[in-house]
Amino acid sequence: MFKSGVLTFLIVFTVSIFAAKNVNGSQPVLQKTIEELFTDRADVIYPGSCKTFRSSARQSKMCKKEPGLSNIILTAKQQAITACEDTFQYDRWNCSLVFNKRPKKSIFKKIYRETAFVHALIAASIAHAVARGCASGNLSRCACFGSFKNTSWHVRGCGDDFKFGKRFTKNFLEWKQAGSDQIAEIIKQDVIVGIDSVGEQMKEICKCHGFSGSCTTKTCWKRLGPFNSAMGLLKKHYHHAVKRKLVNFTTKRAVTPKARKRMQLDKNNLIYLQKTPNLCFSTKGRICKDIHNCATLCCGRGYVTGKKIVKSRCKCKMVDCCFVKCDTCVETVDLFTCK
Repeated sequence: MFKSGVLTFLIVFTVSIFAAKNVNGSQPVLQKTIEELFTDRADVIYPGSCKTFRSSARQSKMCKKEPGLSNIILTAKQQAITACEDTFQYDRWNCSLVFNKRPKKSIFKKIYRETAFVHALIAASIAHAVARGCASGNLSRCACFGSFKNTSWHVRGCGDDFKFGKRFTKNFLEWKQAGSDQIAEIIKQDVIVGIDSVGEQMKEICKCHGFSGSCTTKTCWKRLGPFNSAMGLLKKHYHHAVKRKLVNFTTKRAVTPKARKRMQLDKNNLIYLQKTPNLCFSTKGRICKDIHNCATLCCGRGYVTGKKIVKSRCKCKMVDCCFVKCDTCVETVDLFTCK
């Protein structure tokens, strides 16, 4: 009885190890692209038509057909990283690539809550940049979403085509080619949650036309807000992410009916698999927003209070019709640093 139990455990353990290696060794383009864009914080130019990162053959072909795409991807990368660092600067995880400053503890080693968020973040940023690129004319291969014309007036303008941005992003990230096993389905769900977070920021903008300021005719189009406007919802998804276990974890990681049903229940949430390590070790020396933030960020170790001089423009007034003149105000503010 004891021997058979040990043998069963060894078989399950061996299969799990082999499956884990399979996950790490067969990384789809979807994961590779997102990880490379988030990891590379420098403006390095790579060979190939996409320039911003080491692209796949399919991605290179898309960048070659659309010359403006490489700049769109660069914009998406920069705005995603900047927005992430600004949004999480007072959190224990501040968008760093590793946990607790240990290179071996990469956020991409497993699917942590932070990994799921990054998958959503980069996909959302690409969709946003592509939709904006269509409207501005920086992408020539997408249709202008809304051309307006009338006999008495002539206005041409493009709305932000979010539907095109979503479709293009999935195609560019080779979403369908990512696979259909449990790992792939989780990553694809995180990507879609991120993209849809951008779509929820879509608003209708209208412009009136008529004599003497009247609004006899009105032109309306769809417009996305700044990417930062989507970060509030993305961060909410981060905090409400759902931890799941793989069902029937085998080398094939097949999506069973049971796993499919469970994923359907969480289709509007980010999904992650592994618990985030304790990040209190990495918050020493971090600056808090205020004393209330220190209570969380400093993990109960306390904080050091200092002073900081802040210069800002103030008392601005109009001079000679068209120029704004401001004074420089100097203010001393408290500075809180974690022990």
